[in-house]
Amino acid sequence: MATQDDGSINQTKYKIYKIIVLGLVIHFLLLFAVFDIYFASPLDHGMHPIKSTKSPPAKRVVLFVADGLRAEAIFENNLHRIPFLKTVMFENGAWGVAHTRVPTESRPGHVAMLAGIYEDPSAIMKGWKANPVYFDSVINQSSNSWCWGSPDILNIFNKDHLEHIHIDTYSADIEDFGRKNTWDLDIWVFNKVRKFLLEEVNQCGSRDNCSKFFANGNIFFLHLLGIDTAGHGYKPESDEYNTNIKLVDKNIKMISKMFSDVFKDNATSFVFTADHGMTNWGSHGAGSAHETEAPLILWGAGIKPDFQRHDIKQVDIAPLLSSLIGINIPINSLGQVPTKFLDVPKNVLAEMKLGNTLQLLELFNIKRLRIETNTLVFLPYGGLTSEVLAEKVQFLKDLQMKNKFDLLITECEALVDILINGLDYYHNYYQYPLLIVISLGFIGWIFFLVASVLDGKVNRAAKPNKVVLLLVNVLPLLICYLQRFPVTYYIYFWFPSASFTFLVSFNQVLAILRQFKNISMDGNAFNILIYLVGIELLIYGFFNRKSFTILSLIIGLWVLPSNSFGKYSNARDKILWLMLCIFLSIFPLLPVMKTTFNLPMYTLGCVTWVLLFYEMYCRLSFKHQFRHIKIKHSIFWVQFVCLVLAGIYGVSLEKGLIGNASPIKYFSLVLLVLPISLIPFSSRNIAVRLISTFFGFAPFYLLVSSNYEVFFSSIFVAVLCNWLLIESKSFSSSDTGNLIYFVNFEKYESKDRITSCMFRRAFLFMVFIFLGFFGTGNIASLNSFDPMWVRAFLTVFSPFKMMGLILLKITVPFLFTCCVFRAINSIGKENILQMFCIILIFSDIMVLQFLYLITNVGSWLDIGSSLSHFVIMEGFVTILLVLYGLAHFLTTASYVKIK
Repeated sequence: MATQDDGSINQTKYKIYKIIVLGLVIHFLLLFAVFDIYFASPLDHGMHPIKSTKSPPAKRVVLFVADGLRAEAIFENNLHRIPFLKTVMFENGAWGVAHTRVPTESRPGHVAMLAGIYEDPSAIMKGWKANPVYFDSVINQSSNSWCWGSPDILNIFNKDHLEHIHIDTYSADIEDFGRKNTWDLDIWVFNKVRKFLLEEVNQCGSRDNCSKFFANGNIFFLHLLGIDTAGHGYKPESDEYNTNIKLVDKNIKMISKMFSDVFKDNATSFVFTADHGMTNWGSHGAGSAHETEAPLILWGAGIKPDFQRHDIKQVDIAPLLSSLIGINIPINSLGQVPTKFLDVPKNVLAEMKLGNTLQLLELFNIKRLRIETNTLVFLPYGGLTSEVLAEKVQFLKDLQMKNKFDLLITECEALVDILINGLDYYHNYYQYPLLIVISLGFIGWIFFLVASVLDGKVNRAAKPNKVVLLLVNVLPLLICYLQRFPVTYYIYFWFPSASFTFLVSFNQVLAILRQFKNISMDGNAFNILIYLVGIELLIYGFFNRKSFTILSLIIGLWVLPSNSFGKYSNARDKILWLMLCIFLSIFPLLPVMKTTFNLPMYTLGCVTWVLLFYEMYCRLSFKHQFRHIKIKHSIFWVQFVCLVLAGIYGVSLEKGLIGNASPIKYFSLVLLVLPISLIPFSSRNIAVRLISTFFGFAPFYLLVSSNYEVFFSSIFVAVLCNWLLIESKSFSSSDTGNLIYFVNFEKYESKDRITSCMFRRAFLFMVFIFLGFFGTGNIASLNSFDPMWVRAFLTVFSPFKMMGLILLKITVPFLFTCCVFRAINSIGKENILQMFCIILIFSDIMVLQFLYLITNVGSWLDIGSSLSHFVIMEGFVTILLVLYGLAHFLTTASYVKIK
């Protein structure tokens, strides 16, 4: 027969599981809702293809894409790097800058220039490696396409294995950013193209199908990855990067001459561009000018010689390519034909503009009719009903019939601007209703967390009428059904009803609010002020890292006037806390951490880690020797040796003493695995297990670091240890200075109480999580990631392995924070369920603010940053329990039965 204690334990487990499951579900729901609210897939289907022109100026187009080449690297003062293309720019061609959107990655960039569409956010479900929805492009619309280059790029344009698309790729294994001759990738492409022209095209006989080579509407696509590889491995200011540029220029001259010799009809257009640029430290993904400005140089058939710079959007390249060879414009293209580059008769130019307009009108009508057919309240954009649009189209065709080409071009440009704005209007038609219902539902979730914290203290109100609850929950579902919403919209509109129904009634919410006055807050309004200011500083820290400097100073000074924080701590403890927080506050003022190896800072960090080991080990040995407690010294010494070897290894790798192909590199795996695997051999004693955890992960952290982040991590650990000492003393006035040396990580019966100290510990836990996250750089920005971080383990490009190692590096400060937080909870026997509810209340208030800080208008730097900020905050609250669970495993797991 179950005892009362068993029932209480089961009830507690049920509450924990309920909050964990609900938290994960609701935060995943919010994450997916954001994509539907702000970044729903731009792709539609059902449009009729529109031909760009019946009189194209060229039969074929040769597209050179220099992956990772930023415009600044060859324009202005760097024209000497491209002697051939420089001649083209100022004698017989045209040039400008193609402005990209974030994320400035290879796949989105190529999709933009070849399909005319921006990034599909649903691609996150494919790990950003592929477009999850079928899309139209100039490749499949062409008569024939021949493509050479990287398999990661080319294969996404022929998912259906169409016979007229011919793809030739090298092995992904040779995409090694650590190799010296990065231009080997480009030479492979140029050699393949040269062989194709000489052996397949030039020598094709009557028995071969030569007609396809000389057909109208052909595309030849050369994807050149060498510059991107050199930029990642050696940075854009390096000799390797510049040498690769010169090699590309030289070979483009050779290839273009061969095309002119093989195809003697002077009907070949040449386009040279890039998918994205690159930062000074060799990364890309965000929205800086170096990343979003790609070069564009055009020459050949149909190109108007013009030495003036003309800028376009990257998506404009797709209709430009279509117009040059007279193929259908990709059906989802948002680009506009850049007429300033074209050397064609006015009637052909007008025809191209009209075709571009009709293609956008097809897309506009599909989106408009879908909304108009299904919505209960329809508000047409700009009064553009079906009748009005039909009249406008007829007016444009009449202008064409009357040969009023100048007026036709002007009218088309005006209508295109309206259509593009209208597309955005219909695409975001339900944005505000969705934003409101999601916000209401999330507020209900926050109230539920408050109820969980105050569980047992709230006077339950009478349950409302079941019929009323049924109507409240059925009404939003009925509205969704009448408007033929997708399934996800049913969930979004039902979310508020379900959320507040779960709270039983609004009366209970009022009861919860009334109970706040019964919580013991020690009458300290000063703490509440710190929480409010601290949350806003945490949010602002996503935009400016200096905010964390202010926050570090605030928590450093907090220990001085507080009656609870620092209770029973002596002056030495408080001064040490203040000094360490001041040290910590310096790091957010430093430039965003770069990969460039800094020997003095790296050495300082290594020395600090050694001193930290000495301090911890000596203090631990003294305390345990004094109390006659034995510890396994061998574990610490093995970890210490690994720490020293990791530092020596990092310096040797940077100085070239260890080559990229050296078998010694496999030793890095030993330095990764061995110290961590020793952690479960150590005692569960709080001090012993924490020291073992710190120095288990420290060697790996040294291997994936190259600058001041090594020094930062040691200071960060020192602050965490000092926080543990101060908090342990606040629980009791008796011998609290030695608590951590004689208390074990073990199960405990938590105290059923709510105090202001719990709010402080939860808040400081969040602060340290974010300080560990932003202390060495703004990782909210994609371009803060650098594959060279993992050069000690691998240099061959492997996205999943690299991302795994990078994520482990980022996770290490999180694990340290979670382990120390678990130690504090173990000493104080805090109710971990209530503690995490408080943490989630703090963090979800931040999530709700970030929901409204997301933008899909303005510069793409702002758009990309706002989305990444929200995703990071969402990720934080979603994986928080997972991290704490991992910390629980690290602090309790053991290979043998030990104390």
